[in-house]
Amino acid sequence: MPVTRREALCALVGVLGGALAPRKAAAAETPVSLAAPERIAQLHVTATGELLAISSAGRLWQFDGRAWQQRGDGLDPRAPLATGQGRVAGRAAAGGLWVLEAGRATQAAAPRLLPYAGLHVLPLGVIAVAEGAGGRAHAVRLEPSSGGAWRETARSTEPVLPDARPQQVDLDGPLAAASDGHILVLGGPDAQRYRHVVLGDDVEATRVLYLERHGLEPLRTLTLPAPHVLEDIAPRPIEWAGATELLTVRSGPQGAQLAVIAADRTKRDALALGALGEPLGTPNRWMAATTDGRGLLAVHTPHIGGVLHEYVREGNALRARRIAGAYSTHALGSRELDLAAWAGGALVLPGQDRRTLHALAGDGWSQRAVYTLAQPVVATRVWRSGARPGVAALLADGSVVWVAAAP
Repeated sequence: MPVTRREALCALVGVLGGALAPRKAAAAETPVSLAAPERIAQLHVTATGELLAISSAGRLWQFDGRAWQQRGDGLDPRAPLATGQGRVAGRAAAGGLWVLEAGRATQAAAPRLLPYAGLHVLPLGVIAVAEGAGGRAHAVRLEPSSGGAWRETARSTEPVLPDARPQQVDLDGPLAAASDGHILVLGGPDAQRYRHVVLGDDVEATRVLYLERHGLEPLRTLTLPAPHVLEDIAPRPIEWAGATELLTVRSGPQGAQLAVIAADRTKRDALALGALGEPLGTPNRWMAATTDGRGLLAVHTPHIGGVLHEYVREGNALRARRIAGAYSTHALGSRELDLAAWAGGALVLPGQDRRTLHALAGDGWSQRAVYTLAQPVVATRVWRSGARPGVAALLADGSVVWVAAAP
């Protein structure tokens, strides 16, 4: 995408603003190489702290802190992993569901899953995104049969984003109650309303769907009127006043703005916009949101200057405060929408060229450490090395390194 003179000026202002912003001096640190056995395409950390990876050749690897062990093969390296309930789930190279359980891998020939979409593992099934009639995408539920084969048991009537990331949340309870909740997924795919094409394709969401986890029937929905879209693939659950809400990005004629979506307390079948930040003011300007479940931050225009802002909620408004510039938590065209990671009381995020990682203290955003990378970072995952909190980072050449949240 060509850079205009205005964009170049904005980038220069952002870089200079970042250089002039007050930051606590931090010595340059060296990341620790995790010596990946081959070029890595996907990283994943399980709820119990295991670091998994898919190689570009479709092999599944696990790192135990000392060495990598191969645990399977035949995976599509474009698709993210999902884990839980003793299972590892992914998209098979042939297009169906791939599941590793008790050391045994099984595959389902149908339905055909979308290559860039996510999955979610439930106690008795897996939620995925599958191809439908007319090129549409739908959320599907698959369950194992008595013989161990996986079969489709439910499909959403509403179309969803082709690269949607289904997740389980309880919109009527706190964050900790997620396992009692239902399936949240972005829908209403639209390729005409907002042609920006920075998140991997030209299709954006116009609906939020909260689906019953067994039959995938709609429980609550939100539809954005034209000309707005949700320029996102997976809203981020946050806790507010004891309830779970969703942090996302709404975009329209004035560009992107931070948005919070919540259950509508007056209508049992509806979701509502609970709070909105100010838009950036120019169309086709985006922001990358990040949260640890409570703090609300966003990097404004991460491809052009990248200025980190902290948001405070005041009623139905989100008020932004500038922290510093020259950060980037997203690469153009990538579906890794948040390269920031929250670990050990620190926010770890890349510099503007993504060749450095900066650890900022969460009690005031002073800089704890700066790590210089051999290649641009393309994905980050919170992962503890022994007792030390930190971040595993996937670099553009397929190598994997680790950085401490506090040196």
